[in-house]
Amino acid sequence: MSLSLTPAELALLRLTMLPGVGSTISHALLEDFDNHPERIFEATADELAQNPNIRPSLARLIRSEDSLRRAEEELRTLSERAAAGETITPLFYGEEGYPDYLLNCADSPLVLYVKGTLPVDSPMIAIVGTRRCTTYAADVIERMVGRWAELRPDLVIVSGLAYGVDALAHRAAVKHGLRSVGVVAHGHYTLYPSRHRDLATEMIHSGGGVVTEYGYHTRAFPQHFVLRNRIVAGMTRATVVVESARRGGALITAGLALDYGRSVFAVPGRIFDSTSEGCNRLLTDQRATCLTDPETLLEELSLLLDASTKRQLPFAEEGEGDEDPILATLQEAGTLTLNDLSMRLGESPGILSGRLFELEMSGKVRSLPGARYERTSL
Repeated sequence: MSLSLTPAELALLRLTMLPGVGSTISHALLEDFDNHPERIFEATADELAQNPNIRPSLARLIRSEDSLRRAEEELRTLSERAAAGETITPLFYGEEGYPDYLLNCADSPLVLYVKGTLPVDSPMIAIVGTRRCTTYAADVIERMVGRWAELRPDLVIVSGLAYGVDALAHRAAVKHGLRSVGVVAHGHYTLYPSRHRDLATEMIHSGGGVVTEYGYHTRAFPQHFVLRNRIVAGMTRATVVVESARRGGALITAGLALDYGRSVFAVPGRIFDSTSEGCNRLLTDQRATCLTDPETLLEELSLLLDASTKRQLPFAEEGEGDEDPILATLQEAGTLTLNDLSMRLGESPGILSGRLFELEMSGKVRSLPGARYERTSL
């Protein structure tokens, strides 16, 4: 079995094989060449040098055949694994199957390697927290996920397949019949931690999967774990922090979610517990919504199926864009952050973020760095 890619897909794969070219530079190059990735490898050194991020040495590397060789090796590996019964599906930026929410992040991966299924047709919620969690975290996750499974059986739980809160979230999802996706910081040649192999298998068999942006043989370098967090935050509608110390990966994920304009929820804890310092700080700084019952999250994200209990903004019907309160506010004020809109309109960031995403997808609103938004000319 061999994988056949379009010229654009092959070019995207080649970009990921270039040392020193991360997602941010890749997206800048795509913008330079009107989102035609194959043109990047057809460009002259002078054309590439128009981008301030491209040094002469990097331009020479792009123009060499090294990335093509690496991409072909990756494709051979995936084909060999498929022949051996291990199917890994590459999803390319901008194509069908790529998560819509992640698509709108400025540093989104150009390729996602999926083992199992990435259920992009359903709302995704991230649950993150410390590796050294307490029984309190286990009780909270059991209660939250169990109730969400009753109210929204299509919900997908996303986390990082790490020890502690991550594993608790994945296990609770499988137990209650929800699909779950684990985002890992290495290639599919292994699974870290290896103790979670059986859990990953259960997730796949339950309709979820394991996702990474790294090629098959890529090792789990420390810096990859931080980069992995942006995928967890970026492809989900909200991030829930259950237990976290004052510093840690969970707070990095929460910060990324805020930068992307997504909702962040934090479960409060005892003021004497170090594992609750991070959550309590998020709440004190008003950077997260206090989550004490499962319905709060579904209500904030307009995911409650019972219309009588769902709070919504009085959004205009399609075709009456000028009467939409978000569009009207942006028209008057110019560029605003999600929190600015929340204060001006008197609605929660959770409800606003869902509508902002719809407006962005329809081309009426443009997202900017720092979770800021502006109205387009449409």
